[in-house]
Amino acid sequence: MLNRNTFESFRRILCHVHLYVIATVGGAAQTATAIGQEPAALKTSPAATYPLDSVASADGTLFIVDRNLPGVWRKTGDGLSVFVQGSKKFREPLNAPRCLALTADGVLIVGDSATRDLYRINAEGKPEAITGGKIGIPMDIAIAADGTMYVADLETRTVLKIAPNSNTPELFAKLNPRGLCLDSASNLWVITQDNEQLVKVSPDAKTEVIVSTRQFDFPHQVVVNTAGEAFVTDGYGKAIWKVASGQAPQKVFQGEPLVNPVGISLMGNEWIVTDPRAAKVFKFDSGNQPSVLVEVK
Repeated sequence: MLNRNTFESFRRILCHVHLYVIATVGGAAQTATAIGQEPAALKTSPAATYPLDSVASADGTLFIVDRNLPGVWRKTGDGLSVFVQGSKKFREPLNAPRCLALTADGVLIVGDSATRDLYRINAEGKPEAITGGKIGIPMDIAIAADGTMYVADLETRTVLKIAPNSNTPELFAKLNPRGLCLDSASNLWVITQDNEQLVKVSPDAKTEVIVSTRQFDFPHQVVVNTAGEAFVTDGYGKAIWKVASGQAPQKVFQGEPLVNPVGISLMGNEWIVTDPRAAKVFKFDSGNQPSVLVEVK
C-alpha cells in the first residue's frame, strides 16, 4: 500500500506528465511553455461569443459564423442580429459551425463540424443539409461562380469538391488544408498545415507551391485580391501576411488590436478579418490599418 509521501510524489509525476502532453500536443513546439502554465494555443476566449469567419454580400451585409452562439450573425446598417440559430445539442445542425461562404446568387453556405456537413440556408433562414454527413471537419469553403464548392476537410486532410446540384463530395487535392480561396482565374489557393504552407491549384488540379517553407507561425485562412496578391491570417503571430508574385512573404500588420486572427475575406477592395479571441471583426483600409467593423456580443 502506498504511504502518503509516496502517493504525493506519484501524483506530482502524473501531473507533470499530463502538462507535458498538453503542452506538446497543444502547440508548445511553436513557443516554449513553462510547466504549470496554460499554452497560449489552448486558452479559451473569456467572451461568450467566438466568431471564426465572416463574409460580406454584394449589398454590404456581413454574415459572421460564431462557434459559441452557435450559429450565424448578420450585420446590417440597423445593427447586429442572429440570422441563423444553431442547435445547442451535439450532432444537431449547426451545433459547431466553423466556416461560411456565399454563392454567386447570394445563398449562404455554412460548414458544421458537429454533423460533418455543409448547410444551405434557405429563404426562411433554415439550414438544409447538403451532403448528409459525408464530410469530416469542414474548416473553410470556397465557391466558384458556377456553384462548385470546395471544402477544406481537416479530418481527411484533403480538399473536397462538390459539383453543382450534387450532394456527393469528391477528392480534389491531397493537401492537408486549413484555408481556401478562389482567385479571378478560378485557381484555388490553399493554406496547408504542412511545410509547403501556401499552394495554388489550377481548375484541372495541377498544383503550384507558392510558399515552400514555414514562414507563418499558425496560418488559418487566405484571400486573394484582383491584383493576385494573397493575404494570410497568422493566429500565433497575431499578424497578417502579404504574398506577392516573385517576392518573399512579408508581414503587413502585426499586434494589437489583433489577438488571434482567423477568418479573412474581401469587402470590396478592403479585407475583413475575424478574430475569435478579440470577439471582433476588423476592416483594414488601403494603408493596412484596422478599425473595428463589428464587435460580436
